[in-house]
Amino acid sequence: MNLDAVRKSSELLSGLSGAELEFLESVSREVHFRNGDVLFEEDGVADTFYIILEGKVGLEMTSPGKRPIVIQTLGDGELVGVSWLFPPHRWNWRARAVTDTAAIAFDAAKVRAQSELDRELAHRLLGMVAEEAITRLHNTRVQLLDLYGTK
Repeated sequence: MNLDAVRKSSELLSGLSGAELEFLESVSREVHFRNGDVLFEEDGVADTFYIILEGKVGLEMTSPGKRPIVIQTLGDGELVGVSWLFPPHRWNWRARAVTDTAAIAFDAAKVRAQSELDRELAHRLLGMVAEEAITRLHNTRVQLLDLYGTK
């Protein structure tokens, strides 16, 4: 998978060095999901993360006996999955394709292992994923305010 073209549309990849990008290429593959396909389930093992090439993926909050609530919808160039980087490496959300979607899938275990050897890569990835997690928390807060309002 050649990530150089994707680098231009993805803030997550834009800050990586050539060697870091080459490493990520070596542990990635292109995948396709049809509308409604589940990428991962809440509390599942976080062994893969994705960058969307084209399409949309909804992050869902689930509750027994209730329909899932889409908390955020992600699109082209965006990261799907942040839990892969942080122990215990379990998903906090369900991710479901809301349109036919093409994405790049990365082997999270191999990326974590390389990060143990390459502290520069670890630092860069931690910064990017933490920034994404903060954005997600803010967007979730806004979405919940929209859903439940204030009285």
